[in-house]
Amino acid sequence: MITVQGLTLHFGIRPMFDEVSFFVGTDDRIGLVGRNGAGKSTLLKILAGQQPYDKGTIGLPKEMTMGYLPQQMDHDLAMSPWQVAESAFAEAQELNASLDRITSDLEKATTDEEAMELATMLAHAHERLNTLGAADHDMQVERMLKGIGFVGEDLHRPLAELSGGWRMRAELARILLMQPDLLLLDEPTNHLDLPAIQWLEDLLRGYPAALVLISHDKTFLDRLTKRTMEVVNGKLIDRKVPWSEYVELRKIEREQQSAAAKDQQKYIEETEKLINKFRAKASKAAFAQSLITKLDKLDRIEVEDEDLRKMLVKFPPAPSSGKIVCEVKGVSKAYGDKKIFRNAELTIAKGEHLALVGANGTGKSTLVRMVVGEEPHDGEIKLGHNVIPGYYAQDMPERMDPTNTVLGTAEDAASEDNRARVRAMLGAFMFSGEDVDKKVKVLSGGERARLALCCMLLRPLNFLILDEPTHHLDIQSKDVLKEALRNYDGTFLLVSHDRDFLTGLTNRLLELDDLRIRDQHMDILELIEKRKALQGADIGKSSAERTKVASVKSEPSGNGYHERREQEKEKRRVQNQVQRLEKKLADLEREEKELQASVMKGGLAPDEVEKGYVKLGNLAQQIAATMEEWEEIALRLEELGEAAGS
Repeated sequence: MITVQGLTLHFGIRPMFDEVSFFVGTDDRIGLVGRNGAGKSTLLKILAGQQPYDKGTIGLPKEMTMGYLPQQMDHDLAMSPWQVAESAFAEAQELNASLDRITSDLEKATTDEEAMELATMLAHAHERLNTLGAADHDMQVERMLKGIGFVGEDLHRPLAELSGGWRMRAELARILLMQPDLLLLDEPTNHLDLPAIQWLEDLLRGYPAALVLISHDKTFLDRLTKRTMEVVNGKLIDRKVPWSEYVELRKIEREQQSAAAKDQQKYIEETEKLINKFRAKASKAAFAQSLITKLDKLDRIEVEDEDLRKMLVKFPPAPSSGKIVCEVKGVSKAYGDKKIFRNAELTIAKGEHLALVGANGTGKSTLVRMVVGEEPHDGEIKLGHNVIPGYYAQDMPERMDPTNTVLGTAEDAASEDNRARVRAMLGAFMFSGEDVDKKVKVLSGGERARLALCCMLLRPLNFLILDEPTHHLDIQSKDVLKEALRNYDGTFLLVSHDRDFLTGLTNRLLELDDLRIRDQHMDILELIEKRKALQGADIGKSSAERTKVASVKSEPSGNGYHERREQEKEKRRVQNQVQRLEKKLADLEREEKELQASVMKGGLAPDEVEKGYVKLGNLAQQIAATMEEWEEIALRLEELGEAAGS
C-alpha cells in the first residue's frame, strides 16, 4: 500500500530520520512507538502528506484513501459535531457526480484501451460507494456520534461551545465514517473516557482498514496492533508483534546480540595474536596475511544502542498534615440546567491514594477544580490542617508561557529553598545541556508534560491533585511516574482514563455517576467489567443522558410512588452498609495475612510469638462476627432488590 524508501529528515544538525525504509500493507495493524520527541507524530504527518522531508521516496496507490487524526487540529468552530461527521460523505457526493461523467465518457470511447480504463474507473467508483454506505448516512452519523459519547443536543451544538476533547471526537467520527483504506491515528484515546475508549477499541478491532497507531496506552496497543515500529535515534526498528511481545523480544535480541558481539571480539583478539605471532616469520607471512584479510572482511557485530534515558521521578518527603486532608460536605454544582453534583459528600484522609473515574461529563475535572478553588460551587469544601496542595491541570502544559525557556519556567515555579536544585531536577526530567535553553513553544506535547510535572516537584507539597497527568507522556515515562506515585508518602487525588496506569496504583476508587460520588472498593479492571455487564449497549452514554432516563423512570405514577421512593432510600442505605462491611472484612483479612506471615517466618522471641497467636485468635473472631453481620445485611439487600422488581 505505502512504500517508504530512504526517508531522511533533519531538524537543524540532528537527524530526525536517517535513511528509513519500510512498507505498510493493506492488512497491517501497526503500533508506532518511541520516546517523546523521537519523531512519531512527524512520521505520521509525512505519511499524511502534511510534512516535507529532505530526501527519499514515498510511493502510494493513486486510488488509496487515507484518514489522518493529528493530536492538534484546526476546527471550523461554527460547525456542529453532526455537520463535521456528515462531511465524511463529501467523497460519496463527488463519486456520484463522477459516475455520470465516466459513463458519458465510456459511451464516447474510441479505443479498447480507453474503454477498459474507464470501465475500471467506473467499477472502482461503484465499489467505493458501496464501502461508504452513503445511502443510510444519517443513521451512520448518529450511531457513530453516540458511540463516541455525544448525546442529545450536543450533537448539534457549535464546536465553539465544546472543549478541545469533544472537538477531537467529532473529527474522529468524521474520519471513521470516511471508511478510508488507511487510518493514521495520533493518540486517539486522549480526552476519551473509559467507556468511549472501550467503544473505539471494539470498533477498530474489526475495522476494514490498515492502521498506523500512535498510543501510549499499552492495553490499547496490544489489543489493536500486530506489528510494532519503534523510532529510535533516527532509525526504525520493525517487528511483527504487538507492543508487550515487542518489549520482551527486544530484550532477547539485545542479549543475543551482546553475546554474539563478545564471542566475535574473543575471536578477533585470538586471531590478532596469531597474526602478531606469525607475521615476523617468513615461512608464516602468507598465513598471517590471509588472517589479516579475513579480519578485514569480517562483518563486525554492533550492539544496538538502547535509549536508556528516563525520568528520575522521586517525590520529596511530604510535609506533615492533619489526619483529614479534604472534606466535601453537601456540595452541589450545575451549569445552567445541567446538574453535575447534588449534595455530594467526600472525606479524604492523610496518606490515601485515590482515583476519580467515570464517564466524561460526570464532573471529575470540575470536582478537582472546586477542591483547588478554581470553580465556584454550593456547599463546603475544606482542606485540613497544614495541607499544601499541588495541582496538575489537564491543560497544564498549555498554561506555561510559550516564550519562556525551560530553565526560566522551572525557576519561576521553584520555591526559594529549591532554586539551587532547578538544574538537577530538570536533568532528572531529561532536560540537560542546551535543552534547558529551549523555548517552551518548540517542545513536544510529552516534553511540556514532563516540564509541568517537574515544576510541581520544585515546591513542598503533601496533597497532589492530578488531572490526566499521563496525557502526552511516553510509555516509559508513564511507568516511572506510576512507580513514583506508588511510593509517595503524601496524599493524592488522581483523574485518569488510562487502565494500565490505574491498575494497582490506588487504594480507593471514587466513581462519579448520577450526580454523586460512589466509593468502589475494587481494582479498575474489576470496575470496568462490572460496568460493561451493567451498561451493555449503553456504553458510551454520558452521565447526563443516564440521569435524564433515570428521572423519567422515577416520575410519579399512582399511589405507590412514595412507597417506592422509601424503598429506594432504604436500599441505598443497606448498600452503603454492605460496602462498609466488605471494606472492613478486606482490611481484617489483610491484617490477618500479614500477622500470619510475621509469626510463621521465625526469629521472634517466644513471648512475641504467643502475643501473635493471641492476636490472630482475636482477628479470627472479628472476621467471623463481621462475616455474620455481612450475611444478614446482604440478605436484606437481596430482599429489597426482589421487592423492587416485583
